[in-house]
Amino acid sequence: MRAGGAPGHPRDVPRRRRGSGVPRGAGAASGRLRRVSTGTGDDARLAKGARTRRVVLEALVALIDERSPHPTIPDVAARAGLSVRTVYHHFGGIRELLVAAVALQSDRHRDLLFLIPPRGSADLRITALCRQRRLYFEEVSPVYRMALVRARGEPALHVLLADDRAALRAQLARTLAPELSARRTGQAELLDALAHATGWDAWQSLRDDGDRTAPSAERVMALTATSLLS
Repeated sequence: MRAGGAPGHPRDVPRRRRGSGVPRGAGAASGRLRRVSTGTGDDARLAKGARTRRVVLEALVALIDERSPHPTIPDVAARAGLSVRTVYHHFGGIRELLVAAVALQSDRHRDLLFLIPPRGSADLRITALCRQRRLYFEEVSPVYRMALVRARGEPALHVLLADDRAALRAQLARTLAPELSARRTGQAELLDALAHATGWDAWQSLRDDGDRTAPSAERVMALTATSLLS
């Protein structure tokens, strides 16, 4: 059973075009590897390059998950079993690599955010939705947190985070459509408040600043969303 125990389908939540990895102009893509023909030398080189980029990104994610405080390009190269020169060939530096890692983590875990059908008790829907977000945020937070520290100001990072916020907001709008449509006024403001209360920034505030466990942060998030609807 998926997180939250509710039926649904991941295609119901907007997501980036598969294979795009990072927004256009952000450098090397980090999304799912495309299957390409190896009938020509160019195709073989493209496939090899995609595999190498994926190995580099997986090495960075592993270092971050292991709580390496400030992984460097040499650290990533050593973990990936590649030369520093190879890593720089595919990524301009640690900032570009972090942005690509954000895209990879978001894309690989986005299926956790499947649509919860807008029927039944609002409390149960909110509980299921906050469980999904707990699982999603716990997976992506290590990379997101480091990217915000070391790659803040990168336009591509801004686009990726905005994409995540838009997907989360769209899920809220669909899951809580009956309650939102019942409001004669202030629907957009209520949706904004719910998106803020159940977003990644709120989650990180509860986990880091509030020093709450993941289950406790999930309960606080659900309580806040329920209170906003009452």
